[in-house]
Amino acid sequence: MLISPPFLPAAGLTSADATATDPMMDEVDKYELAHGIYPIAFDRRWHTGVHLYPDNQNLEVRAIADGEVVTYRVSQKPVSDGGKKNDGTPELNSNNGFVLLKHTAETGEGRTLTFYSLYMHLMDLDEQNSRGIGHVSAHPLRYDPPAWLQCPSGAPVAGGNLKVRRKDILGYAGKCHNVSQLHFEIFMTKADFDAYFSHTQLGHEPVVTSATTDVWGRTYYVIPAHQQFLAQPPATDAHHKLHGIEFPLQSTGQNAGSLYVEMCFHKNGKYTRVWQDAGNGQRDLLTDTPIYEPKYDWDLFKRAKALYATCPSDGYELLRFGRILSTPATLADPSHSTAALGAQQSGPMQANPRATWVRVAFARGQEGYIDISPDTILKVSDADFPFFMGWKKISEGNSLFRSDGLCDFEQLRTLLGDATNHQNMQEQSAHEEYQKEEALVRYVRTTPGVRDMLRGFVCEAPSEWDGSNNDARYAKLKTAGEFYYGNTAGYTKFMETLKLFQFWDRTGLAAGQKLWFFHPLHFIRHFRKCG
Repeated sequence: MLISPPFLPAAGLTSADATATDPMMDEVDKYELAHGIYPIAFDRRWHTGVHLYPDNQNLEVRAIADGEVVTYRVSQKPVSDGGKKNDGTPELNSNNGFVLLKHTAETGEGRTLTFYSLYMHLMDLDEQNSRGIGHVSAHPLRYDPPAWLQCPSGAPVAGGNLKVRRKDILGYAGKCHNVSQLHFEIFMTKADFDAYFSHTQLGHEPVVTSATTDVWGRTYYVIPAHQQFLAQPPATDAHHKLHGIEFPLQSTGQNAGSLYVEMCFHKNGKYTRVWQDAGNGQRDLLTDTPIYEPKYDWDLFKRAKALYATCPSDGYELLRFGRILSTPATLADPSHSTAALGAQQSGPMQANPRATWVRVAFARGQEGYIDISPDTILKVSDADFPFFMGWKKISEGNSLFRSDGLCDFEQLRTLLGDATNHQNMQEQSAHEEYQKEEALVRYVRTTPGVRDMLRGFVCEAPSEWDGSNNDARYAKLKTAGEFYYGNTAGYTKFMETLKLFQFWDRTGLAAGQKLWFFHPLHFIRHFRKCG
């Protein structure tokens, strides 16, 4: 699957960090602003996208993948959010230009992923002209901007048969409420979401070993507590080699709790990170620095030929994925494993043609080898969206939001597995909604790890660009103590301003429906591993 971020900074191509697996995404992550956090807005309502702004204000916004244009708007001038200048005239401080794309990609045999990307608050043509941008240049990553984006459209326009290619220019980040930003979303319809994610483990705890051959990205193992780790695999010789393959001497011991092991192959080597289950949905990282095995990936087939002479291709898959994907498998599936399974192990170890000895940290500062071939050790990959890597499905029954549409602080902490009370005495006694908003904003912005955890939330929610949701989303603003209480004219004006940005009636998608949203940069980073 070919997918790119909406900005392509040059710094993403010149990283000097050899351990960085996706330096382009590392750079674009820096563009995420402190306001417009996914999936909660500053007013405690849904915010199903992120706000981005590059360090180079003239950096182009680009299509993240090949796709069809669903609808778009090109504006000649900015619009007003209702604010006034000192002379009483409207302050033109917001951009309502946008492009909505539909993408269809393959992530494996028979695995079709259909999703949408939205680029909102694109710069108006007048501002582009004043900056001398929006025209063809000699930049090696640029293509000719499509003609349909160089002429004002007025109202939103259906895309018809328009198509884009990945990296095509869609415009430039504009403003909203006089704040420079690109509002960026990725979402799926319910039908498309169910068709794809019903074959993954998103929303399921605990995981099980995947029964499909849709395997990509990083490989993960779940090792039960109290397993025996060896200093070296059995039959390793005095030169620390087994069938000519070196296994450096490590330690012997047992893991106190369940382990979550991540194995990443990068630049010819293998990097392993390990977490121990700490209960209450929390994990403790045992590897401050990933375990690095140089040339492991480069020599993988050589290793497979030496360790699995009967069928190196089966061995290659065991070393790479932890299980044999090809059918029929040649290496026999034994009834006994070479892994020493704690108290269950008795007598000498039996020969196992599928034995797969991997180096894993079983405690902080202690590493050993364990055979991960037994069924008791679970095997999944990024294709499974395992919960222990932060993926969490948020829908009715475990929603962040109360019936009035506002985020519930305590429910958020519960979903994050956060048992600490982060509210000060004043916040705990707060009754006014604005006080609760301030407490939530402080928690999300300042509590270590919260924003990272929110990136894994996959949320079922209505679109803010669908005008049929306006009253349900904002009706509380008219109640006692709220901003528009007793101010019908003000509320009406607010609704009119919202409609300057909304476009759902031009999408061909049903009004009033709930969609499935992802943190868009996290979505892109994840699916870039599939390819």
